[in-house]
Amino acid sequence: MRELLRYLRPYGGKVALAMGMIAVSTFCNLMLPTIMSRIVNDGVYNADFPYILRCCVQMLLVALLGLCSILMGVRTSSQVVAAFSADMRRDIFRKVSTLTFEEFGAMGTAALLTRSTHDVETVSWVASMLSGTVVTIPVLFLGGVLLALSKDVALSLILLCFIPTVFVAVVVIGRRIDPLWQKSDAYVDRQNDIMRERLWGIRVIRAFNREPYEQDRVAQATRVMAENIIKANTSMGVVSPLALFVFNAAAVLILYVGAGRMEALGAPAAGDIFAIIQYISLVMNGVVMAAFAIVMYPHAKVAAGRIAQVTGAESMGDGTEEQDVTFRGDVDFDHVTFRYQDADEPALRDIDIHIKAGQKVSVIGGTGSGKSTLVQLMLGFRLPTEGSIRFDGVDAGQWGRRTVRRNISAVLQKTAIYSGTVRDNLLMGNPAAGEAAMREAARIAQIGDFIDTLEAGYDHELVQAGKNLSGGQKQRLAIARAVLKNAPIYLFDDSFSALDFLTEARLRQELNERMAGHTRIVITQRVTSAMDSDVIFVMDQGRIVDRGRHQELLDRCAIYREIYASQTGGGDRR
Repeated sequence: MRELLRYLRPYGGKVALAMGMIAVSTFCNLMLPTIMSRIVNDGVYNADFPYILRCCVQMLLVALLGLCSILMGVRTSSQVVAAFSADMRRDIFRKVSTLTFEEFGAMGTAALLTRSTHDVETVSWVASMLSGTVVTIPVLFLGGVLLALSKDVALSLILLCFIPTVFVAVVVIGRRIDPLWQKSDAYVDRQNDIMRERLWGIRVIRAFNREPYEQDRVAQATRVMAENIIKANTSMGVVSPLALFVFNAAAVLILYVGAGRMEALGAPAAGDIFAIIQYISLVMNGVVMAAFAIVMYPHAKVAAGRIAQVTGAESMGDGTEEQDVTFRGDVDFDHVTFRYQDADEPALRDIDIHIKAGQKVSVIGGTGSGKSTLVQLMLGFRLPTEGSIRFDGVDAGQWGRRTVRRNISAVLQKTAIYSGTVRDNLLMGNPAAGEAAMREAARIAQIGDFIDTLEAGYDHELVQAGKNLSGGQKQRLAIARAVLKNAPIYLFDDSFSALDFLTEARLRQELNERMAGHTRIVITQRVTSAMDSDVIFVMDQGRIVDRGRHQELLDRCAIYREIYASQTGGGDRR
């Protein structure tokens, strides 16, 4: 919990302002019973109407000051809470972006989603309390008690006798609901996980008529979650009526004792008793606020701990701090082996690849040969089980993932297109690029003519995942974005699969001209995408089975020859 308070440090001025404004409002609330007491004791008792009028004007001014103060305080506090939550979500997102797939999978998508939404919302209560309630509680409680004592000590002691009863009940309730919040939050994760599985596999579920089973899974998770939340909220709900009962009982007893003392001794005055009753109400508000803070603290502590699991997680192989360097373009896979968790056999075995700066190389192989795993290792999404990956002779772990990814312009197998304009999607590759560079990248990627046909051109709106584009258009847009980045290393992971052969030929020609001198790595199943490479690596069952130029592989590599024959019909081998 203490670690999360660092998110409030940048907003220390606003927190102080909010606390000050709310403190002023609270002081105004404490002044009102005192003024009312004077009205009763000095105005009504003496039938002094001008005095009553002056006191009423004072009450109005104090109330207006309190209103303005609370409005400014709440507004400032809300700004702090919003910024606090945004900063925390930003850091969670950044941290998740540095995790390997194994680290990501160990936490789970559903749990990470809950931490960035439900848990952040729960912890934001801390920011709200520190910028507002934390000053209201002592001012109301101490101010109300002290002002009540100033009116009549004996009657005020009755109030003080009832307060410990409320706090004891609150502590007992708080201990009871702590495990309830932990269990309910765990089942929020479970519910999210099940819903994601259902959405991903809805067709399979319907095809095999598994809907009743899936509904039972959701119902069970929801039932356990709901039961614990209901129990926790029911326990919390006891606090307010309990405090109300205790303090109303104190008010009745004060009225009874005060009336008896007035008959016997002529003191205290009626206005003082009235003021003490009002102070009881203010003290009760302070105690209830404190009670809710005590009860909510375990829930916020659980949420803070869950967030800390993400932000404080040690990410493997993240090397040194980010370095502002530009690679020459040398890439080496030095006897790399990779095994997925709990897998019987490695997905990659003894991969030994050496790529010189400026070379164009291709990695070709059938489905399941390990090509995509090779890409994930190169980009740092996974870490080698054995061996090392080096850039410019330096281990990738020493560079750090951000440095590596900044020097690689990648087009992945699963094309990522985002909601927004065509321009927005292109400029993600290089936000500082000008209009001419953007249009040139689109021309090279063979998407420029299509964009010009759109009514809004580069300002054409794309829906999420680019669903208003065809597969080939999405691939070409992603390639244009990669070209715009202008990195020393370009990586194309099966990026031409949705293109017809004529468009692909034009695109490859433009890329060869534009990227001369840059390292290019093409992961493909198409011979046409690989045949003009300086070196072609042939993969099968996670191994590099051969390497060489196109004609050399046709002459000696049976696997390459089989791929070539299946795609060309075994025609002219040259």
